[in-house]
Amino acid sequence: MSQTLAERPARALQPIHVESEWATLKECVYGSPDTWVLPIFLSDVKLRAQGRFGKFWAKNQGRDVKEADPELFAEFSGQIRGAIDLLERLGVKVHVAGPISPANRKFPRGEEHGVATGWMRDPFVTIGNNVIELAPRSLFHRRQRFAIREILARTMDRGARYFAQPDGGADDSNEGPGWGYLEGGDVFVLGRRVLVGHSGGCSNPEGARWLQHVLGPEYRVETVAIDPMFPHLDCVLMTPREGVAVASLEALPEGLPDFMKDWDVFAVPKALAKAHMACNNLVLDDRTVVVPAEPELDFVARALEERRFEVIRIPYRVPCMAGGSFRCAHQPLIRV
Repeated sequence: MSQTLAERPARALQPIHVESEWATLKECVYGSPDTWVLPIFLSDVKLRAQGRFGKFWAKNQGRDVKEADPELFAEFSGQIRGAIDLLERLGVKVHVAGPISPANRKFPRGEEHGVATGWMRDPFVTIGNNVIELAPRSLFHRRQRFAIREILARTMDRGARYFAQPDGGADDSNEGPGWGYLEGGDVFVLGRRVLVGHSGGCSNPEGARWLQHVLGPEYRVETVAIDPMFPHLDCVLMTPREGVAVASLEALPEGLPDFMKDWDVFAVPKALAKAHMACNNLVLDDRTVVVPAEPELDFVARALEERRFEVIRIPYRVPCMAGGSFRCAHQPLIRV
């Protein structure tokens, strides 16, 4: 059974550190299978809702999915539990997001915006030994920190520098100095290089500027432009090993960063990156990747196998349908 950091003796736990996207995953925060309240339709949600499920979301925004569609919720919950069980069987320490209090569910404007704690990539990031609560632009992401605050605070006992980006407040967004936005799905840690996606709807260059400031000169932070139809960089890019990328090149108007010019890049059609989260998979280490079992993603699994990866397949249809697959569901605390 999963434990919180508070329940484990600090001396038994490794120091917090994330080296890269492809370093071995040893510990992470994962999304909760227990609660899903459909966020109300603001501009941030419209980036995620699509197709048949998008119509269901629009009709039921603000409703608990347990009530709106019990069978859909049961599938959602079971698939998240299945991913957690897989990670634990493989020896990964998993800390599951907790509940958000009724008062904090109304943060920051005194109204309910929904609960999306099944996807915990966005409210914080771990870079080296820095555990950073982020300032998301999306309102339903801003409250997610309250589901994991105790977990993050305990990382201070394990050598982490734990701090927070200035919050965006109650406005949908502001621009200019001091109004930086960062969401974890946009942030890629590639050793001392850090990429920040910029679609115009989530993270922004001011957020990347703040991140460079706090990390200091030992890191190099650069932005990557992505098609506005996608919320985050991890919707269009995966880096399962140094020198290998899975990317929707159609969704990268300025292309991949220059340092990736000689990488082996497997191109994913933009439509499949959007509809089936084809780039948003779970890298366990530089030899192993978890890909949803749905047949639409068989071509991604084959491409990885051709590049000598072991590919694990488990069902994850419903989380993907809602706009977030395995990478969206977790944020590492240790990758070394």
